[in-house]
Formats: sequence, structure tokens, C-alpha cells
Amino acid sequence: MGMLLNPLTLFWILLALSAICYKLKRKKTCRILAIVAVAELFLFSVTPLPIWMMRNLEGQYSIYNPNTLQRYPILVLGGGHTNDPDLLPHQRLSHVALARLTEGMRHYRLTPGSKLILSGYSQSGQTSMAETMALAAVSFGISPKDTLMMTEPATTWDEAQEYKKRFGTSGEFLLVTSASHMPRAMETFKCAGLKPIPVPAEFVIKHDPQKYLYNWKPSANKLLYSQIALHEYFGIWYYRWFKE
Repeated sequence: MGMLLNPLTLFWILLALSAICYKLKRKKTCRILAIVAVAELFLFSVTPLPIWMMRNLEGQYSIYNPNTLQRYPILVLGGGHTNDPDLLPHQRLSHVALARLTEGMRHYRLTPGSKLILSGYSQSGQTSMAETMALAAVSFGISPKDTLMMTEPATTWDEAQEYKKRFGTSGEFLLVTSASHMPRAMETFKCAGLKPIPVPAEFVIKHDPQKYLYNWKPSANKLLYSQIALHEYFGIWYYRWFKE
């Protein structure tokens, strides 16, 4: 299903089906599929729709201004990494994971004595996402005794269940994840009976007031925005129907 949420992949699938129909002499179906393919690519790479979808996700939760007198556990959700042995721990993190970790460490610095909880499994069976983020955090000066890890969760749903199992449901905590992922994460954690405080990070849409945000320029970035947004909207729908 993830493949179909990639507009570029969907474009080529539709185009391939159109070519097959042409070979089978089903010219009407061939034309329809070709038109749909081009229209789909135009919609997700040229129109303002991708920017609107991302901005709608990222704008649901404001930037968190911490109360430095209150210490909350800080949960940073995983966001991708590699186990390249030639790279330092922070260099192994994806830009998504590094942005989330940076925001988590910022709040750790603002509230001394708090705990940094890092989440994420290992797809390859080697060093997990959580362990890589912990190594990166320590290299940036975070105390090892203040870093806790959840190395098993593979999905946002798993992360909520693991947090509930290990830390209970009574206390509030800071939930750090990408701004576009925050609506799904908040809904998932609240559904598990938890009390997350949203701390959005990694904002993709950055609006310069001197520039017009919603444009009609073809852009590879718009394809990326579309893929991220479609993944999040589908994830929200899926969790609501099959996880609650």
C-alpha cells in the first residue's frame, strides 16, 4: 500500500497499465489510463494541493513553549537511520530523525533533570533506531543516565503501546515528532489512554511572508510533500478504523 501512496510510483503504474491496454488493442481504456496518469502527476507536482495538505497537517499543533519549572519525560519518536559503520552516530540518522532528536535535546537542556526517551526498532537486526539516537545524544553532551530507549516499536501504534506498558498512563510527557506526523501521533497516544503534550519538530513548509506560498510551479518537492501527506492521512484513517 505504501507504494501506491507515492504519486510518482502511481504515475508509472498507470502509464504501464496504459501501455498494456494499448498492446491489447483496448485503446479507449489506454487513453483513459494515460489521462489519469498525467492528471495525477499534475495534481501532485504542479498544483498548490501538496503544500496545502502539508500545511494543514503541520498547522494543527503550535510550537511548544516549555515551563522550565516542570519536568516532563521527553519521548522522541524514531524517524529512520542507517548502520553505515563509516559514519558517526548523528550522521547515521535521517534528516527527519536528526530534527526530532535536536528538538528533544533542546527541551532536555531547558529542563535539567528530565529524561530523554528514544524510540525505534532495527529493521536489519543491527543497531536500532533508538540506540543510534541515544549514541548521537550522548555525543552531543546528554548524560547517558538520562537516556532511556524503546528498541522494539516499529510503528507509531507500537510506540504508544510500549510507552504505556513501561511508563503507565498517569503522567504527562512531551511527545516530539515531525509536525506533519503530530496529528496521527497525538490521536494514537491519546487513544492508548496516554497524556502527551505535543512538541512538533521538522517543519517542512516554511512560509516567508514576502513570498507567495501557494504556487503553480512544477516541483520535485511537491511530490515529496504529497507522499508524506498521503501517508499521514492514510495512517490516520487506518488507525481509526482498524486499531481503535
